[in-house]
Amino acid sequence: MSPTLSVRDLAVDYELSRAGLFRRRRMVTAVSGVSFDIAPGETLGLVGESGSGKTTVGRAILRRIPTSAGQIRFEGQDITDLAGEPLRRLRAQMQIVLQDPYTSLNPRMKVGDIVAEPLVVHGLAPSREAAREAVAALLARVGMPADAAGRYPHSFSGGQRQRIGIARALAMKPSLIVADEPVSALDVSVRAQVVNLMQDLQRDLGLSLLFIAHDLAVVRHISHRVAIMYAGRIVELAPRDAIYDRPIHPYTQALLSAVPVPSPTVQRSRRRIVHPGESVDIANPPSGCRFHPRCPLATERCRDDAPPLADRGAGHFAACWNSGA
Repeated sequence: MSPTLSVRDLAVDYELSRAGLFRRRRMVTAVSGVSFDIAPGETLGLVGESGSGKTTVGRAILRRIPTSAGQIRFEGQDITDLAGEPLRRLRAQMQIVLQDPYTSLNPRMKVGDIVAEPLVVHGLAPSREAAREAVAALLARVGMPADAAGRYPHSFSGGQRQRIGIARALAMKPSLIVADEPVSALDVSVRAQVVNLMQDLQRDLGLSLLFIAHDLAVVRHISHRVAIMYAGRIVELAPRDAIYDRPIHPYTQALLSAVPVPSPTVQRSRRRIVHPGESVDIANPPSGCRFHPRCPLATERCRDDAPPLADRGAGHFAACWNSGA
């Protein structure tokens, strides 16, 4: 089965701000060498600390920011350099659910108009009546009350607002949704409800999901495979259970050791892995492996050469010269 999304050697550069008129232009590579596939109906969890490049990858896939290198293929079509009207039509099939439901919805628009807007923009609502019926069906699908369409976003809770954002994303019947930390701004008590809703929608509609998050417990619950990012690169990619039960990369091992478990007895017996040093300054990355200044396994080879993301068997990929499978 062909993947819904295929990314190869993706790179994204940003220009750093210049303090003076005559200062030389300086570029920083925020993401480099990122490759992965997402199959139809699959969820890929993209995990990493703040500044690792997770959101940049999602925005590049959606063609909201330009890429510097690499290739993006969506349903078999190369969309890396797509522009104009073809790109506008494509975006109907690739939607986003944003992190903050308090700022992602226009406070001056009623919920019905917010959800109907994509239908109107893409000319898929032949009449107001058709738009109202479509909006009512979408809001019901995400568990919103019948009178929600006539109210403004401020009258809803954070979880309900995120449901509205999901309904807006579903309006175009997309094949792929990029969910950029969709539950991190919500109360813990409603996170599971929204995650379960997204799983139900994926099952019913056959959606592919790129689920960007830093909450490893949520990622384990929703993902089929997990990719770990560090300083703009993927350092490990594997099926969910392989990542959580048999992590290979030292950075992944440290991340997972920080996740608490509900049993106090088990928690006391676990070894917390803490690597010294600070996260990489992406504007001045080290040579070779970007994790080597903090890695206990680092050798001279790590300082000189960046390890490739190599297959360690059973679809488990890791970018490390020294850790074993």
